[in-house]
Amino acid sequence: MKKLSRWHLNLAKLMTGFYYADIHVIGEKSTQPTLFIGSHRNGATDGQVYTWALGDTPSLVSIQMLRKWFLRLIFDGIPVVREVDTQRYNIDPHAVAAPIAAAVQQLQAGGSLSLMPEGSSEWSYQAMPYKKGMAKIIQQLQQQQQDIHVQAVGVFYSKPDGFRSRVMIVLGEAFIPRHGNEDEIFTELSQQLNQVAVNCDSVAHFNHCQQHAWTQHRQQENNYAAAFLATQQQALPSNTSINPAKQRFNPWQVICKWIFRLAFLPTVSAARLAQQGADGRNNITFFRLLGGLYGSVLTLLYWLLLCWLSPIWGAVLIMLGWLSWYFYPEPTPEPLSTPQSKL
Repeated sequence: MKKLSRWHLNLAKLMTGFYYADIHVIGEKSTQPTLFIGSHRNGATDGQVYTWALGDTPSLVSIQMLRKWFLRLIFDGIPVVREVDTQRYNIDPHAVAAPIAAAVQQLQAGGSLSLMPEGSSEWSYQAMPYKKGMAKIIQQLQQQQQDIHVQAVGVFYSKPDGFRSRVMIVLGEAFIPRHGNEDEIFTELSQQLNQVAVNCDSVAHFNHCQQHAWTQHRQQENNYAAAFLATQQQALPSNTSINPAKQRFNPWQVICKWIFRLAFLPTVSAARLAQQGADGRNNITFFRLLGGLYGSVLTLLYWLLLCWLSPIWGAVLIMLGWLSWYFYPEPTPEPLSTPQSKL
């Protein structure tokens, strides 16, 4: 039975807790061995964010995320080979257990598993088509007279690529799927996930829900995810127009940003350099976190050098740097325009 190591669990929380201003969990995690089915919005970052709600529950991880030593320091899970991995990297599909077999084995052993049935992520107005692997897993367990709990998990980002933006994780009610054929199980699981995830009718509908949820959050301090889900259930008004809130010039916010960039110069530089590898909004954060993590090692050396050259001014800059991180202005969500690239 696989669990995330304490190292990977704490590192995931450290990285995402530094990047995002707030990660809030709504609902209670199932205490039984459970198959968690989660929405996939923001590339590999989703798996790290889910640790705030699911703890040491492992997920199926593409073997591409474990190919290099510097990736294995960050990511952990049950390795699987996707079809795209065999095409991109010429990886033997039999190098590790097939995804469904690996999932069944984990659940049969009394463990829990996190699964993102979309397979890949896209920042869009609704989920990508779910794959039927989640239904196959449940059906195989039912055939072996083992009923397993399932819990749907939705994730909401106010701005997925926005530093110091906010994240909300919504846990649905845990349930035991009804016995049936693969299509019936698939339909039930899909409906449960759609109830707690982004599932808008169109780009315009998504932008309306996002703007309304953000307004509710800023003006009334309502929960962003709850407001989004409530608005999502309503039809798009015919006279809807999206008018993104204009940011008023605030010199203190500008000063705050520049102090942060100066105090964390190596971290920011490495993150910006790494993000050049991103091909869409859904994986910018992944590359920033990857580059920023290793850039932070240089930041520690940078701080030591500053304190050696001038202990007082070095200490002042470090203190101001952490204050600027804490008070860093929260970015405003951006309207969705065109379909985004996949990871």
